[in-house]
Amino acid sequence: MLFITQLALSIVVGVVALRRPTWAFGAVLVAASLLPFEVVRTAVGTSWQPATTFTLAIVIVDCVRDPRGIGRVVAQHLVVCAMLGTFLVMAFATSWFTGRAGDLGTLVLQLLGPALLFLWVRSRGADGADFPTRAARLLVLIGSAQAALVLAVWAGAVPQPWLSTLEGLRWWGTDAGRMVGTFDHPLIAALWMSAAVPLTASLRTAWMRVAAPVLLIVGIALTGSRFALLVAVVAVAVMILRARGGVFAKAGAAALASIGAVGFLASEASMTVTERFADDGGSSSARLKTVGLAVERWADTMLVGKGFGASEQVTRNALIGTTFENPFLMFSIDFGLFATLLFFGALVSLALRGASGNTTGARGARLGSLLVLASILGFNSLSANAPTGVLVFVLLALVPPPSGRAPHVGPFPDDLVRSTRPATVPR
Repeated sequence: MLFITQLALSIVVGVVALRRPTWAFGAVLVAASLLPFEVVRTAVGTSWQPATTFTLAIVIVDCVRDPRGIGRVVAQHLVVCAMLGTFLVMAFATSWFTGRAGDLGTLVLQLLGPALLFLWVRSRGADGADFPTRAARLLVLIGSAQAALVLAVWAGAVPQPWLSTLEGLRWWGTDAGRMVGTFDHPLIAALWMSAAVPLTASLRTAWMRVAAPVLLIVGIALTGSRFALLVAVVAVAVMILRARGGVFAKAGAAALASIGAVGFLASEASMTVTERFADDGGSSSARLKTVGLAVERWADTMLVGKGFGASEQVTRNALIGTTFENPFLMFSIDFGLFATLLFFGALVSLALRGASGNTTGARGARLGSLLVLASILGFNSLSANAPTGVLVFVLLALVPPPSGRAPHVGPFPDDLVRSTRPATVPR
């Protein structure tokens, strides 16, 4: 019954997207960030995360409204879409024929659904230049809300959401002191908050562009994620260098940021992450071992992989005590090195290509997408049931598209007729 309700709500979201695309987009982001996979599985009794069903409904309804809309985006990114399509076909086929079809739901959650969302966001960005900016502000709002919640839970002001579910997860027994917000792992929470930092450049007022990164950095530190904290600091530094103003203004901003960083490192809130800098529990050495193990296996998986999830079996057999903790290494074993190069090559291409002066993108999206692509290489980001793919593809969709794209044509023939009529000369 709950799943039927979810499907009905998905249809409603799809219809709302026709007139209020920002609301529908917000529903996808809220569902992805608010409802962990394990909570949905136990409470609703399904492996279909609401963010995925919302996305499918939005794309289907939009294709009915304007069949050429998605097609224009595919034509604009023909090579990249071919690379992603080839990878998805190889990933699904490899998993199916190796007897690992039970894990295909994760591919839909992490890759197929987010890729469709990318096409929809890009098509909506062509409809109106303000949509990417509104979408970026939504991501900042969600990241800031997560940071505020993390801070409140750490201070004991509010209880930890989804506590009964978190207590049953494998990592909770050793890292219960790390904050997670409404996610089910501290690294996922840190990734979402770090992705929001460069997008704060799209906020309207100066005080918001200062306050939001500070709140986000505090939230990231409480998750204990070292790399996400480094990413956030790099994003702030780049934003200061690229901000409008003279050399003295930028130097002053950098000085204030440095003073704030020193004060924060001396506070109690920074202890969660500083302790991990001092002792990472051997995770760095374990990661180096997995790299060597993956290189040894590439000769067997150059073209054809072993199926989704096979990489975890490889590390278990090697008695390393951890997974590869890197989606590139994991995908190269699961789907083959060739398919993996196609996938990550497509993501990097989307992040790097585009016209920097194009007004149909969001400020900070290119920097955010590049930093997030680097961040996801440090843990099982795209190989687990977590809202990582949604974040990656949304950021890529907000990057300014390449210049010289085809002009927009409305969903009805009359739009084309009206667009070719000469302008009326006022008398």
